[in-house]
Amino acid sequence: MNPPVRNGVSLYYYIISLVIFAAVFLAEYYSHKHFSVLGALAFVVLSLLYFNYSYESFAVALMLLLSMPLMYAYGKKMFSLFFALLGAVALVLLVYLHFGLASGYDTMAFGIGALYGIMLSGVESSSSIKRPHNQNIRAELNRDYIQIFTGIIISVLLIFLGALGAYISFYLVLLGLFGIAFSLNSKNKHMSFFKNLEKDGVFFGRGAIFLAIGFTILLSLYPSFKIALFGILILLFCDPIATIMGLRFGKLKLPYNRKKSYAGTLSYFILGLVFGVLLIGYVGIPIAFALALLESLSNKIDDNIAVAVAYGIIGALLA
Repeated sequence: MNPPVRNGVSLYYYIISLVIFAAVFLAEYYSHKHFSVLGALAFVVLSLLYFNYSYESFAVALMLLLSMPLMYAYGKKMFSLFFALLGAVALVLLVYLHFGLASGYDTMAFGIGALYGIMLSGVESSSSIKRPHNQNIRAELNRDYIQIFTGIIISVLLIFLGALGAYISFYLVLLGLFGIAFSLNSKNKHMSFFKNLEKDGVFFGRGAIFLAIGFTILLSLYPSFKIALFGILILLFCDPIATIMGLRFGKLKLPYNRKKSYAGTLSYFILGLVFGVLLIGYVGIPIAFALALLESLSNKIDDNIAVAVAYGIIGALLA
C-alpha cells in the first residue's frame, strides 16, 4: 500500500511526526525529565517503516541524527563539535541534492532533531530559572526588526526561486546558527550588539534558534507551495508585528494573559488573515484566527514552536 500523498506531502508521516514531536516536547517541558532520545528513536523508526527502508528513509533519519548532537553541542558550549557537525549537515544536504536523495522532510527532520538536542542539553530548563526576563523594549524591537528583515529575504527567495530558494533559505538557517554560535564563543567587543539582543533568563540565541526550528519544520510543506508559504509568512512576520504593535499600543491587556495585548493579538490576526486570503482563500481566515488565539494563549512555551507544530498539522491536512 502506497503512503497517502497530497501534492508531495506524505500526510500520515508528517502528522504523526509532529504529534510525537509535540508530545515529547510537552512531556519533557513540564516533567523536567528527558524524553528526547525516545522521541528521536521514534522518529527514526517511523521514517524507516513508513518509507520501507528506502534511501529516503535513511536520508531523513541521518539528518535528525546529525542535528540532535549539533544543538546538544551548542547547549553544552562544545563549539568545535558544533562547527564540525554544522559543516556535516551542510555537506550531507549537498550530497542529497547531487544524487537526488533530497526530500521535503530533510528540513523537518533537522528541526525536530535540533529541538531534541536543545532539550537534551538542559540549557533551556537551566537558563529559565536563573533570573527573570528583562523588559528592554529597545532590544525587543531590534530583534523584531531583524526578524522582519530576514523574513523579507527568505520570502523573496521562496517566491522567486522556487525549490532552489527553499534550499538556499535552509542554508541561510545554517549560516544563522553559525553566526549565533560564533557570537557566543567570540570575545570580540564588536559582538556585544548581538549579545545584547537576547533577553535575560534565557539561553543565548533562544529566540532565533526556535524560530529557525519552526521555519525548518514548515519548510517541509514546500511541495504545496502556497500552503507552506502561508505558514512561513505567519511565522516570520505575524509575531514580530504583533510584538511591535503590542509594545507601542498595547496598554489594554488580554484578560486571560496579562503579558499579551489586544493590539498585538489583533495585529497578528489581521496580518495572518491577509496572508491567508491571498494564498489559500477564505479558509485562511479561521486558520489565522486560531493561530492568533494560540499565540495569545502561549506564555512559557515558545510561540515559534507552538505555531509551527499547529500549522504543520493544519497545512498537512490542507495540502
